[in-house]
Amino acid sequence: MLVDFLTAKTLGTVICILLGAYGVYVQHLLPSFKSWLLQQERTLWRLDYEDVLKARALLNARGLPMELVLKILEDAEYWPTRKFSTQEGRTVKVAATMFRSSAAGLCFDADVFNDPRVDGLRKGGEKIRIKAIDFHIRSRDQGWTSEPTRGTFSTSSWLEASILRGLEDHRTRLPPSCWLDSVFESPRSFQQHITPRGWQLAQRPEFAEQGPQGGEGDLAWYLQGNRVATQGHAEEYDITWTQYAHESNEGSGTGDGFLDELKGGDLLLVWARAKHEMRH
Repeated sequence: MLVDFLTAKTLGTVICILLGAYGVYVQHLLPSFKSWLLQQERTLWRLDYEDVLKARALLNARGLPMELVLKILEDAEYWPTRKFSTQEGRTVKVAATMFRSSAAGLCFDADVFNDPRVDGLRKGGEKIRIKAIDFHIRSRDQGWTSEPTRGTFSTSSWLEASILRGLEDHRTRLPPSCWLDSVFESPRSFQQHITPRGWQLAQRPEFAEQGPQGGEGDLAWYLQGNRVATQGHAEEYDITWTQYAHESNEGSGTGDGFLDELKGGDLLLVWARAKHEMRH
C-alpha cells in the first residue's frame, strides 16, 4: 500500500471495547471475572458475584465437596462479569502517509479492576484474576491497494492492546482518559510521553510479536488485522483471549501472556494502528 489508514467508528454501548468501524467491545470477568465483548443484538448473559455464591451454596447443599463445586463452576465458566464499551457514535481515524510512516491512535481505556465488588471480593479472601477477555470488533482499512494482497490479512492497518500501569509513589499522574483520541507514532513513543507522568506500559513477551509490529518494541499485543482493500466495508471480528488458548477469526492475535501480565490497578488500552511502507 502506498498510503495506509485505519478508520474506526464505535458502535457499542455495553462495557466493551467497541472500536469502530472499529467497534471494540471488551467485557471482563473476575475471580473468575471473564471479559468479553458482545454484539449489541446478542442476548447478554451477565453474572454478579452473588449469582456465583448462590450456585456454590446450591451445589454444596447437595452434598458436593466445595473443591468439586469450584471445579464444576470453573469448567462451566460460571464467572462474574464486567463489560466495557466505547461511546456510541464515536469515530476514530488513524492515517499513515509518506510524511508520517507510523501512527497509533489510542481508542479506548478500561479500568478493569476498579469496582467496589472487586474490593469486597479481596476482603473475602478471593484471588481476583481476569479469566478471559472477549473482543467484538468492527474495522476496515482504506479500501484499496496497489499491492497483490487484496482480500488477505497481510495488512498495514490493525488493532493492538496494551496494559497501562501506574508507577509507585508518583505524584504527577494524569487520568488515562486525557490521552484518548491522541495519536502517537507508536506505543513506544507513548511510553516516552507517559513515563515522566507516572505511568508505564507492560512488556509483551518477545515471542508474541505478530504481523507489522517488527521493530516497534514490546509494548503492545497484536489484536486484529484489517482485511486488505475491502472497498471501505467494515468487517466484524470476534477474538477471545484466555490464559491458555485463544479463539478467534483469521488475522487475529493470540494474546500470549496478556492475561498473566494483568495486575490489580492496571488499565487495558486499545490502539488503532497504521503503517506506511516507504518505496525506494
